[in-house]
Amino acid sequence: AAEGGAPVTVVFEGRTLAAVAGESIAATLLAHGEFAQCTGKDGAPRGVFCGMGVCHDCLVTVDGRASQRACMTKIADGMRIDRQAAGKLVLTADLVDVAPVPVTDFPVTEIHVAVVGAGPGGLAAAIACRRAGAEVRVVDERAMPGGQFYKQPATPAAVPRRGLDAQARDGAAMIAEAQALGVRFSPATTIWGSFRDAEGRIELATLTGGAVSILRPRIAIIATGAYEAPLVVPGWTLPGVMTTGAAQTLLRSYGVAPGRRILVAGNGPLNLQVAAELVRAGAEVIAVAERAPAPWRRPAEALALWRASPALAAKGLGLTAHLVKAGVPILWGHAIRRIEGGARAERVVVAADAGGVERSFTVDAVCMGYGFLPASELARQLGCRHRPLGGNRPHAEVERDDAGATSEPDVFVVGEAGGFGGAHIAMAQGTLAGCEAARRLGRDIAAPEDARRRLTRHRAFQTALWALFAAPTQAPAPIADETIVCRCEAVTAATLRHAIAARGVADVPTLKRLTRAGMGRCQGRYCGPLLHALAEDGAPATELGFLAPQSPLRPVPLAALAVEKPEWGGHKRALLPDRPARGAEPLPVAEAEIVVIGAGIVGLSTALFLARAGRDVVVIDRGKPNALASGGNAGSLHAQLLSFDFGARAESGGTPQALTLGLQIASIDLWQRLEAELAADFEIKVTGGLMVAETERDLAFLAGKTEIERAQGVDCHVIGRSELRALEPALDERFIGAAFCPQEGKINPLVATQGILEAARAAGARILADTETLAIDRAPNGFVLTTQRGPLRARRVVNAAGSYAAPVGAMLGLKIPVFGAPLQMVVTEAAAPLVTRLVAHADRHLTLKQA
Repeated sequence: AAEGGAPVTVVFEGRTLAAVAGESIAATLLAHGEFAQCTGKDGAPRGVFCGMGVCHDCLVTVDGRASQRACMTKIADGMRIDRQAAGKLVLTADLVDVAPVPVTDFPVTEIHVAVVGAGPGGLAAAIACRRAGAEVRVVDERAMPGGQFYKQPATPAAVPRRGLDAQARDGAAMIAEAQALGVRFSPATTIWGSFRDAEGRIELATLTGGAVSILRPRIAIIATGAYEAPLVVPGWTLPGVMTTGAAQTLLRSYGVAPGRRILVAGNGPLNLQVAAELVRAGAEVIAVAERAPAPWRRPAEALALWRASPALAAKGLGLTAHLVKAGVPILWGHAIRRIEGGARAERVVVAADAGGVERSFTVDAVCMGYGFLPASELARQLGCRHRPLGGNRPHAEVERDDAGATSEPDVFVVGEAGGFGGAHIAMAQGTLAGCEAARRLGRDIAAPEDARRRLTRHRAFQTALWALFAAPTQAPAPIADETIVCRCEAVTAATLRHAIAARGVADVPTLKRLTRAGMGRCQGRYCGPLLHALAEDGAPATELGFLAPQSPLRPVPLAALAVEKPEWGGHKRALLPDRPARGAEPLPVAEAEIVVIGAGIVGLSTALFLARAGRDVVVIDRGKPNALASGGNAGSLHAQLLSFDFGARAESGGTPQALTLGLQIASIDLWQRLEAELAADFEIKVTGGLMVAETERDLAFLAGKTEIERAQGVDCHVIGRSELRALEPALDERFIGAAFCPQEGKINPLVATQGILEAARAAGARILADTETLAIDRAPNGFVLTTQRGPLRARRVVNAAGSYAAPVGAMLGLKIPVFGAPLQMVVTEAAAPLVTRLVAHADRHLTLKQA
């Protein structure tokens, strides 16, 4: 392999490009003027935006391997790189022809402390822990430690002629100290999920070089930092538009400027710093548009900043002076209104927040940074308590003390991962967290008072700094209808507004299900706050109102998960989350003939047909309608029995499950009739279903099963290898036959249950969300339900609470043998049509379909 900095060549779209070993693919392409790396779902070109692996807008195919992030993938000599088109992916070795690893589990490494993130906070925590004698491993997605603040040069070309500046030198010193102490580093390692095992121990699922392993620390210190919040304006998805941090990474790590004519815009001192660094590197910064008013208009705040830290205040003043001396106009109180261009950004229009004349600049790069949002998904997955924050960027922020200790005794969150505060606060908090973690491991160590003093001093400075840079809380202009809000799914503001107005959406999960906003690779990190602001319309923020982090937190190659696991051994009970409903206002109704508890598909369809029959019906739900299993399942329309329902072998008889087959056939028919009646599109496709067999024993099992199914009126019969090949030629040759049922198909549960909800409302049913049933008491002529919003009388009660049915039944002394049993759903990225039918396995707890 070529050493870092050595000249190499790569081939991009058939064009040979000179490159430098060690730099990112994104840096190479931008250095050659190739701003677009892939195509969005709307067919428009996309390019590097975040520069830190969050947005997935720079995906390329490298040597036949699809979906490689150009900003995170290092150049190697001879690479063949191609742009990637959304939805046009041809399945590669990552998805097919995978030989399962013949082990029963992923490799597990146990360690005292795992630090997630090698930025200032993570490095400080690792150093403190290691000094106390604890085993420490630092995991980071980037190839080099240092994080966003202490970015280190990856190649000699990135080192300025005058040498590293103080910031880079300080970072290099911290990295060297950690290494000298014996801290182990795992670079270029993605943590795609955080879990707890059966004993409650933390498990971090990692991906390194295409291989998955488990890191099991006794204590986790999360120092994942933050990502920059954009300003959603027309054109913000054009290639050449990127965050200020992405531009700084290109410059500091690879010595590549993001363009020739650059406009920097946003809110906060980082934008001034990056603009000055670009000027020093010889780039042409045509303007800096800062949302905050000029500092001299806030003399009291400027004086408070100077008193908090004269040295840091003087550094900021020097940045401004350097830009002015270089002739860079600083437009105080201005923000971007729109970005124009075709294949890339060509013009940017800015204007004062309060109105006024628009100013247009010709550009080939726009760098924007309008604040920061914490990367807190790991902490949320591990159960740390969060508090909701409203404002113009609603989000959930972890509850923690000065040492980063959270509600979970084995989890610490330091630095920006718990709320923005700057690198110096992160370092002080990291030191305190490292000491406290070591103490909880039994090490005799006291936190240095110097760290507490530094934490207090830098918090005072940050408070003064953001008072000086405080910007208006309202957006500079309303979002135009044609503006894309969700980058990943290319969902426009018009689509979102229509769903809210025409379909009565008042919560983010429903908005997500109906529009796909927030469903893309970035998992709503960029659009989530705006979705909340649009859907909730000023309602108080709660944690349940935000999109929940899902595993995988980053896309994972399917091949990396192809570990041969023991076969299914029965449903495992789910722990129901103990979260109170958030509704507080009194119920709008005191009495109903029938109250249905649960607004999933069972409760809503019950309400629909009761209301159509003229009955007075109210549906109550502790959360939002269609928010749990009904809106989160795979959407299979099964007509034949699955192998685990039928029984291990045919001689089990398949009862009582077999007796429900008539209901399944009737249900598929009913769904189709409702779709026609309601003039809705539930995306129903009845293309038939296959249960495939690998062995003669499987075929014998299917023969017995189909005999019972035919007796119940299901059209199902066994077919051989050749007929199976004709129906689904993409299936593996090892399958020797299948049970074929032409009545099976699929439906989109995200929209289908919503359609039933809207139909029930139209028929007169009243649906009350955020209403938790706390008690049910018998009363003359019926029942009294106690909710956190007040009492509700009913003549009859329908228990349609799904996984909560047992506790609801217990309120009346009834034992309901129902419990929550989650299934694992794996969703791949869009691929060319390959499989048309519903596919299940005769001997495995496994189904497959392509939407």
